[in-house]
Amino acid sequence: MLGNYGGMLIEHTDLFLVHCPRCNSCARVFTPDNAKGKDEPRYIGHESKRLLCSKCGLTKDIHPKRRWDNLWAFNHELFNEKHGVDWYFGLPLYLQRECCGRKLWFFNLEHLHRVEDYVQKRLRPFRPYYLSVESRLPKWMKLSKNRNEILKTIEKLKYTI
Repeated sequence: MLGNYGGMLIEHTDLFLVHCPRCNSCARVFTPDNAKGKDEPRYIGHESKRLLCSKCGLTKDIHPKRRWDNLWAFNHELFNEKHGVDWYFGLPLYLQRECCGRKLWFFNLEHLHRVEDYVQKRLRPFRPYYLSVESRLPKWMKLSKNRNEILKTIEKLKYTI
């Protein structure tokens, strides 16, 4: 992490908790240890990903390919984070619930705790943090009038796993 503020959203993408497409329980989309060869540099977001459901045993892998410029990339467009799905398989995130008339979602528990910490703060430091987790939050999540409902919803989500 890059401190309390300033860490980028992509830091939370090594693990997505998603609904299993086969049994609808909590499955994981993660970066396997053997995602690339030992000598390959790590490019966050451009590594092999594995879908694994520990309940029904579903396993699925997706691998990036080398492009013409020698960089790793996926053959398909990655899914948009604003839709509440994982970036690689497009499966709905497991940690999501209606809140304040909108959809509240998190990639994983670390992401949830980070946002919870931010929402709890009554005084938030002002400094440039473009692309940080906090800067990417929608305005309705930053408003103090929604703080209690958001925190109650986050508390319920913690116990769904």
